[in-house]
Amino acid sequence: MSAGLERLIPAASFLEEAFLRWVLTPAAGRGIVARVHSQHPVTVEERTYRLDYLITGDVLRVAVELDGFAFHSDRGAFTYDRMRQNDLAATGLTVLRFSYDAVRTDTARCVAQLQAMLRQDPALAPLLTASPHVEVPDMAGDPMRAADPPRRASVFGAGGGSYFDDVRARVDRGPLRACQDEALGALANYYASGGRHAAAVMAVGAGKTALGVAAALSFAKRRVLVVTPGSVIRGTFAKALDAGVPGNVLYGLAGGPMLPGARPPATLVLDAADGQISRVSRERLLAADVLVTNFHSLGTGKADGDLLAKLQPGDVDFIVVDEAHIAASASYQRLFAHFQSARTLLMSACFRRLDGKPIDADVVYRYRLVDSVADGSAKNLRVHRFAPDVAATVYEATWPDGRREQIVGRDALLAALGDERRMARITAQSEAPIHHVMAVTRACLDAQAKLLAAVKPRVLFSAMGQAHAEQIARIAEEHGIACATLHHSMVPSAISSTVRRFESDSGDLQGIVQLRMLGQGYDFPPITVVVPIRPYGSFGEFYQFIGRGVRVLRHPGVPAGQQYLDVVCHAELGLEDHLEALCADNDMDPALLLDAPPIEVASFQGDGQEGDDPAEGAGGDDGAGGMDAFVLYERGRVEQRVVHELDRVEARRAERELEFMAQRYAVYAQRTASPLPFEKFVELMRKVTGGS
Repeated sequence: MSAGLERLIPAASFLEEAFLRWVLTPAAGRGIVARVHSQHPVTVEERTYRLDYLITGDVLRVAVELDGFAFHSDRGAFTYDRMRQNDLAATGLTVLRFSYDAVRTDTARCVAQLQAMLRQDPALAPLLTASPHVEVPDMAGDPMRAADPPRRASVFGAGGGSYFDDVRARVDRGPLRACQDEALGALANYYASGGRHAAAVMAVGAGKTALGVAAALSFAKRRVLVVTPGSVIRGTFAKALDAGVPGNVLYGLAGGPMLPGARPPATLVLDAADGQISRVSRERLLAADVLVTNFHSLGTGKADGDLLAKLQPGDVDFIVVDEAHIAASASYQRLFAHFQSARTLLMSACFRRLDGKPIDADVVYRYRLVDSVADGSAKNLRVHRFAPDVAATVYEATWPDGRREQIVGRDALLAALGDERRMARITAQSEAPIHHVMAVTRACLDAQAKLLAAVKPRVLFSAMGQAHAEQIARIAEEHGIACATLHHSMVPSAISSTVRRFESDSGDLQGIVQLRMLGQGYDFPPITVVVPIRPYGSFGEFYQFIGRGVRVLRHPGVPAGQQYLDVVCHAELGLEDHLEALCADNDMDPALLLDAPPIEVASFQGDGQEGDDPAEGAGGDDGAGGMDAFVLYERGRVEQRVVHELDRVEARRAERELEFMAQRYAVYAQRTASPLPFEKFVELMRKVTGGS
C-alpha cells in the first residue's frame, strides 16, 4: 500500500484505512486533512452516534459511514441502520455510505460519488483532485477482513508478523451455526467501524465458546487473552482450543474444521490456584498466541507474580470475557485499563451483571432464549409455581443464646437473607412446602420419563445451605427420587464420584441438590427438571441455574420442538421478579406467566404433611453468629405456564425468516441502483425458494 491520506488521518480498522487510501486519497489533496474528523460523536435526542468520518465544509457536513460485513446481522440491525441514518439526516448531515465490496470492486464509482458531493461546498471544491488516479485496491474478497486492524499499525515493530496474520483469512465460517455466524458478522461491522468494547448476549446452549474462538481467530492481531469466571469454563475453552481433544472448535465441529489446512494457535492455560502463574516466565507468556485464565488469576498488577504485572499493555490486543455478567466492575476496569488499546468481546447469556447494572459494553448482537427455542437449540420452559394460601408467611429465627425472633412475610425473609453466611444456616421446620414442591417434581419426572424413554430424566435442585440441602435430598428420597448433595466442603473425589453417579445412565442418582457448584459452563441435556428452593439476589444467577437444563437432547424419537424443561419454583422465595425478567427479555408479557389460572393439583398434594407442628423438628447447627429460619406455611396451589407458547415460537420463526430476508435485501439494495421495496423483494424471494 503506497503512501496516502491514511498516513495523516487516523484509522481504527482496515476498512477505514482502505477508504482513506483508495477513495479519499485519489479524490482530494492533502489540504482536506484538516476538514476530516475520525470517530466524530453526534448526539440526536439523547442518542449518541459515532461517525466513521465527518468532512466539514463551509455549508456542507458530510458523514461517511462504512459498512463492513456483506450483510447486516439481522433485521433489527438493518432497521437500526436506517433509523440511524434518518437521525443523522435530521441534524443537517449529508450521509454517504460505502460498503467494503463497493470500495473493493467499484472504487472509481466511490471516488466519483464522493467528489460529486464535496464539489457542492465552496470550501471543499478547490481541494478536490481534477483527474483522480484510481488504483486497484489490495483487498481480500472476504468482507470479514474489513474489521482487520489497519496495515500501517505496526504490531511487533521490527519483529515481524504474528500467527493471526496468516490464519485470519483462512478461518472457515461454514461449520458455525447460523447464530454464531450472525454474531461474527455483527462483530465485524462493529470493529470495522472503530468500535472496541463489544458484547454478544446469547442464550444458554447457543455456542458462546465457538463464537469466542472464531472471534479471536478473526479479529486478533497479536495475542488473545481469554478470561473466564472459573475452572469449568476455563476448561471448556482449553478443550475448545486443543486440537487433540474430540469435538474441539478448531477442527472438531460437526460441520467440519474451522481451520482447514492451518496449524492451531499456541495456547497456554493458566490458573493461580496451582501456583502456575507465579512460576511462568514472561517469555513463556509471549510464546503463546492465546492465553486462557480466570478473573481471579489476573491479580491487581501490583505484585510481581500477578499476570497483569507480567504482561505489558501492548502484549494483548484482543480480550474475550466469558460469562461477563458475573464480573465485578472493578475487575472489568482493571483489566481493560491495563490493555487500553485492545478490542474486547464480552459474552453472556444474561443482559445484565450480577450487581444489577447493564453490561459495560456495546451490545452488538443478541440471540434470545426464544430464538434458541425457535431454532431447536433449547428446550422450552414450562413453569410450575407453588403459591401458598396464606397472605403473610411467618418465619422464626432461633439465635445461639436461645432467643427466638419472628420474621413475618417474604420481604422480611429476603431482607434477612442478604448475608450468605446467614443463608447457609437455614432449614425449614415445617416440611410441607418442600413436600408440595417435591410432589410436583415427581410428577414432572414421570411425565418426562414417559416422553423421553429410554432416557432417564434428571432433576437439579438448588438449596440455601448444607443442612437445607440434606433436608431436600431426604425429602426427595421419600418421594422416590434418588438424590445426593453437592457442596464445596466435600473432598474432590467425593464431588467427582457424585457427579459421575448423576451423569451416568447406569448411575443410581436421579437428582442432585447443589450449593453453587454446577453453575456456568455445566450443560447436561438429560436435566429436564430444575427446582430452585432458595432466593436469588440477581436475575443473572437465577437464569444461570435455570440454564443448566436448557440444552436440547439429541433424541431420535423426540424432536427439539417437543422437549421442555420443567421449572418448579416456590412463590415465597421471591423469584417472581426473575421470572418477569426472563419473560421480558424474550419479548413476552410477564403477566402471562404470573396471572396464569390454577391447574388441577390433586395429583400434586403431599401425604398428610399439613398437620406438622411448627414447634417440633428444629434442625441445623447454631454456630456462632448463625441463625435458623423456619418456614411455617402448608397449604397452597400450583400454577403452570409455558414461558414461550407455541404460537409465540412460530411467530419468532417467521420473524427470523424476515431477518434472513433483510440480510439478503441489504446486499441486493447496496448493489442495485433502483432496488425493489422490501415487501416486494420478500414476495419474489419466497416464490424463487418455494416459500422457504
